[in-house]
Amino acid sequence: MNRWLAVVGGISMNLALGSLYAWSVFVAPLEAEFGWTRTQISWVFTIAIVTFALSFVVAGRIQDQRGPRICAITGATLVGLGFILASFTSSLVYLYVAFGFVVGLGNGFGYATPIPVGSKWFPDKRGLVVGLMVAGYGSGSAIVIPVANALIAGVGWRVTFRILGVVLFLMCMLGTLLLT
Repeated sequence: MNRWLAVVGGISMNLALGSLYAWSVFVAPLEAEFGWTRTQISWVFTIAIVTFALSFVVAGRIQDQRGPRICAITGATLVGLGFILASFTSSLVYLYVAFGFVVGLGNGFGYATPIPVGSKWFPDKRGLVVGLMVAGYGSGSAIVIPVANALIAGVGWRVTFRILGVVLFLMCMLGTLLLT
């Protein structure tokens, strides 16, 4: 039973981390408020993806040496913090750092955790477990996009960033608690 809880934890983490791909919902409100171009705002996502890729390698190494919890907690904290910090933006550079770098770093650390843990728990079902966890990551944006759109329409983009930051942090921490 504990093995399947680890899978549930990994899926929970990846659902939260997949929110990175919901970035596009914030583009129009940021354009409207600040007058930044779509190209300028798109750099946020580019920075996040590059940071994600580079930090994923570092986090994987740390996880091999120190275990999954430290990477999972670091990832959860950075993703939640990055979303919250992004709500205070008033400049592109700040947004590049808050969301692009901090959320990207959090994704790298968080994503490096559940798949290796699940693979170790299920050596006979490695493909199934990895598939479920990767599906969780992909599904994250499918869930977050309509929720974020509704929140933006109701409470604005700043509050939406804050709400998502808290919820994503909690989802990742729940996942962390279930990973062993």
